[in-house]
Amino acid sequence: MPLQSPLFAIRLKRIVKEAIREELSATGLRIDEPEHQFEAREDFRFLRNFRQALAGVSSKVGAAVILSIVSGLLWLLWNGVQALLPPK
Repeated sequence: MPLQSPLFAIRLKRIVKEAIREELSATGLRIDEPEHQFEAREDFRFLRNFRQALAGVSSKVGAAVILSIVSGLLWLLWNGVQALLPPK
């Protein structure tokens, strides 16, 4: 059977599809029925939303840390300037 024949492509596709299903099933991800496919899709959607929310929170926490460091340095600079000025 030559590699270019349509029969070979159909058999190869069936073999690859079965191998992928077996590996996904071995990892605990069942996609053999439409209901399972829908549940898997929703699980991945939840994970994507969770990852995006976590990235948003981490960027806000990073901004808060930078803001507090800059505020502390400005406060320190202001106190240093006040210490150098003569008292009123």
